[in-house]
Amino acid sequence: MTRRLLAAAALLACLLAGPARAQELVFGVNEGVTYRITPQETRDRYRLLADLIARTLRRPVRVEPVDNYVKLRRNLEAGHYDLVYIHPAHHALRAIRDGKYQLVALTKGYTEYKAQFLVRKESPLQKAVEIGDKRLVMPDPDSITAWMVRATLRDLGFDVAKMTINTTRYQDAIPFMLENGFNDVGATAANAVVKEWQAKGGRVLFASRPVPIKHFIASTRLSKAEVEAVRALLLGLETSTKDKPALTRIGFQGFVAGNEQQLTEITKWLGI
Repeated sequence: MTRRLLAAAALLACLLAGPARAQELVFGVNEGVTYRITPQETRDRYRLLADLIARTLRRPVRVEPVDNYVKLRRNLEAGHYDLVYIHPAHHALRAIRDGKYQLVALTKGYTEYKAQFLVRKESPLQKAVEIGDKRLVMPDPDSITAWMVRATLRDLGFDVAKMTINTTRYQDAIPFMLENGFNDVGATAANAVVKEWQAKGGRVLFASRPVPIKHFIASTRLSKAEVEAVRALLLGLETSTKDKPALTRIGFQGFVAGNEQQLTEITKWLGI
C-alpha cells in the first residue's frame, strides 16, 4: 500500500508541474571593448532580438553581455554560450576554427571593416613603407583592429616585435595621441574617428585589407534545424514589418549570409 501511495504521489506531482520547461539558451553579446558601451545598454538593445529568437526556437533566451576579451575567449572555449554576437571577429573566427561554433550570419554594413592609419596634416610620411621606425598607437592589443594592424604590418615586411607600438583602450583616444605628439601614426577602424580626423585636416596614410566583423555564431550543440531557423530570422529582419523593430533597436541595417571560405582565409591572414 505504501508503495502505491508513493507512486501515486509522484504521478500527481508530475501532473501538477505540467510539461518540462524548455532549456534556456544563453545569448552572449560582445560589441568590443574599444567603444564606450555598458552591459546594461547591451541588454536593453538586444532584448527584442532575444525575444524573437525565443519565440522562433520555443526556448527561453537570456542575454549575457561580456565586455572582457579574456572572459569572452574563456567562455567560448568552454562552450558557455549557445548563441553569440561578436564584434571582435578574431574571437568568432577562432571559435569556428576550433569546431565549437558555426557561422549563422554577418552584419550588413560591416563586411568591409578596415584599420586606417592616420597621420597629422604636416607629417612628412607619404607611403606605408615609411612607418617602420615610427611610433604607432592602436587600440587594445586584443581588439580586432589591433589584429588587423599587426597583419598589415607583417604584409609590409616589418618585424612587429621590433616596432614601437603603443596601445590605448578607446579608439576615440587615437587622435589625442597624435595631436599631442605622443605618436607619429595612429591606427583606428572607427569611421566616426576617421571622419572627424579628416574634417580637422588630418590625413589617412593607408588602410588594411577589409575584414567582416560583427559575427553571429551558434554553438555546434544546436541542431541544424535550430541554426537554420535563427539564420532565416536574422536574414529576414530587414524586410519584416513585424520584426524590424528588433533590428532598429540594435542599430544595424540587417544581416547577410557569410562566405565560409573567405573567413577561413581571413583567419590565416590574421595569424590567429
